Amino acid sequence: MFFLELLVFLLIMYFGIRPIYAAFIFARPPRLRVSYFTPTNLGVTYEDITLTSQDGTKLVGWYIPSRNKAAVILLHGHSGNRLGVLHQAEALVQAGYGVLMFDLRAHGSSGGRRFTRSQVGVDDVLTAVSYLSKRPEVNAAGIGVMGVSVGGLFALQAAAKTVAIRAVAADGPSPATLDDVPFPNSLLGRLNLWQERFFRRAVQWFGAHEPLPANREIVTKLKDRPLLLIATGEGVEAEMAQRLADEVETAVFWQIPEARHAQGWHERPEEYNHRLIAFFDGALARDDKTRISLPPLPDEAQETAVPSKADAAVPIEYEATVPMLQANLMAFVMLPLAFLLFWLPYRLAWQAWPFAAFIDTSFAGVLTLVLVLALSLIGHELLHAVGFWLIGGAPLNRIKFGFSWQGFAPYAHCREPLQTTAYRISVVLPGLFLGVIPGLLAVALRQPLLLMWATLMLLAAGGDAAVLWAVRKVPSTVRVLDHPKKVGCQVLAE
Repeated sequence: MFFLELLVFLLIMYFGIRPIYAAFIFARPPRLRVSYFTPTNLGVTYEDITLTSQDGTKLVGWYIPSRNKAAVILLHGHSGNRLGVLHQAEALVQAGYGVLMFDLRAHGSSGGRRFTRSQVGVDDVLTAVSYLSKRPEVNAAGIGVMGVSVGGLFALQAAAKTVAIRAVAADGPSPATLDDVPFPNSLLGRLNLWQERFFRRAVQWFGAHEPLPANREIVTKLKDRPLLLIATGEGVEAEMAQRLADEVETAVFWQIPEARHAQGWHERPEEYNHRLIAFFDGALARDDKTRISLPPLPDEAQETAVPSKADAAVPIEYEATVPMLQANLMAFVMLPLAFLLFWLPYRLAWQAWPFAAFIDTSFAGVLTLVLVLALSLIGHELLHAVGFWLIGGAPLNRIKFGFSWQGFAPYAHCREPLQTTAYRISVVLPGLFLGVIPGLLAVALRQPLLLMWATLMLLAAGGDAAVLWAVRKVPSTVRVLDHPKKVGCQVLAE
């Protein structure tokens, strides 16, 4: 009976709770607002723009005027903002192209509460096309679109809706439906396919929009228009892109096997730029003028925060971060850990699960538990601050406290460089003292409510676990700076 209960618990967690939570995060992505970088850093003039999509949603972005009568709309991926296509923008601007880059809906500074892979995202791209078509310096036959990940999906779908888009480039385009995904051969792959189907249904429910038609269905409408498909790795992404390329006679397929998703530009920056510019040069009607030489982008420019004046003399060598979505999903990694550390020993020691005690708790008791949980989240951040101060040696005035309305949680951010070991210890403290130790005490003392509280605190440390994963390869001898925007840190030069 015990093993049957265990099996049911694991199946519900993996095939039920996990995809629903992932779908919720997908439909309501964390907002990363642009606050430190503008195209002025590239030495070019630009215009702040606000577009109004067909449903009234405001789309905020930048437009860099064209010098060659052609312009390209750049679309970033999920959980990012317009800085996610900054590398592509630099290459295009240097080649004389106008660039329109905006935050997707429900991202960055744009409006919208929910994000979906649906027609509203395509309408946003068509709104941008309409804007460019009215610019006097842009040729009517000189409008192209380039998208990354889900931005690539919207680029393909929008091009199928209008011939005003004369060329399309897509870097790792997301599948619109499961018809775009090759059918897996392995049993595990088929189980994951079922989970993906459940995830997509949940996204559709959270987003309250109908899904788009399959990419393989709509790319045939591109006919003789140029199409560049970029794929990374050697797995499903490359196979999907190749299948799309096979559907369009004018398509060009380029695979970067050593790169991660949407990171091909990082692995082969010069070749990436050359292929991108050569593609649009051959596809769009333009009037070439002298191409300019731009100042180099900062290393890993996407969302790299400028350090405070006190740290400005210390150059940033690289970032050790993980995407916000991955950090949120780390809570599911903590669930089996909590089960092994707390729930399984409790069941073996006391021959019962702690659910019954929670069900029998009065309404006042539940409210008390919720209040204690809220206060504990504040204590979670205070423990981070204690670590920054006592272990890392950071002055108290260099530790910032605040409340994130996007994440609906308090935070403690250290603006002082720390040794990597001290940073790791500071990250671990809340999960250890609010999760692991109370959970073990709850097992020993048969305190089911304390066990549940400790479990929730361990889940709250999922983001901390993501930070530890991000810095796993950072040498202990170097100094790091807590990242003010991303999950992780900036590694400072020696």
